[in-house]
Amino acid sequence: MIEGFYSIDYQVHSVRSHDGRATILEQCARAVKIGLDEIGFSEHKDFDPADPVVDYFDYDAYMREIDVARSHFGDTLKIRAGVEIDYQIWFEDRIGDYLRDHRFDFVIGSVHYVNREMVMTPEYNATRDCRRAYRDYFAAVRDSVESGLIDVLGHLEYANRRGVAAWGVYDPEPYSGELAALFERMIAREVALEINTAGLHQNIGLTYPCEKTVSLYAAAGGSLLSIGSDAHHPNQLGHAYSTAARLAIENGLTQVSTWGMRQRQERSLR
Repeated sequence: MIEGFYSIDYQVHSVRSHDGRATILEQCARAVKIGLDEIGFSEHKDFDPADPVVDYFDYDAYMREIDVARSHFGDTLKIRAGVEIDYQIWFEDRIGDYLRDHRFDFVIGSVHYVNREMVMTPEYNATRDCRRAYRDYFAAVRDSVESGLIDVLGHLEYANRRGVAAWGVYDPEPYSGELAALFERMIAREVALEINTAGLHQNIGLTYPCEKTVSLYAAAGGSLLSIGSDAHHPNQLGHAYSTAARLAIENGLTQVSTWGMRQRQERSLR
């Protein structure tokens, strides 16, 4: 059980994502069991025509299942219908068109690819040294914020998922300039920083972003916070929530952002 905090998980996937391993009802049942106050589904929506799952997400079926879940669990659990956008600048117009035509409670923007190359794969790293590999990633993340299309910046430093194995122990300090520029734009655009705990169940040993980067965000004046586990299976739901919440509070981030129909509200973590 999660005790002592207002508890959310705004990075949750179901079988409506190509890699999900549970239904929306199964994830909601687990959320009630572990004591979540809110669950935010963030199903993958991809736009790269070369991606074999580009047309997988079915918005209408998703919203029908959200309605069913709300009828089952609405008295005990707030259920939010969000989306995780796989962002690359070259299909930004397509993202904008899609979001104008489809209503969500919140939008997460995540960078998995840079210039059509998956971040930190051997192909990506072949033409880059360590500094360039991370700097190109951070530039793409900044583009996602500049787009004005997103509410939450998803799993910042996701590059570490493969980057630590490729380049060794990660330290955000060499990228303080890139991060400062990113945080400036996030604050101006009112984009929330997600503390994503997936790295703790992916054996990376780091949250996305890491603790030092969370501290840099707070020191830059950032205050908007989301928390998510990136759960693709019920057993991952709410993973290490208390760790993320304490990390936030220790750095002066005492409120968590929640959304309904793209409208943000702040809730005290305690």
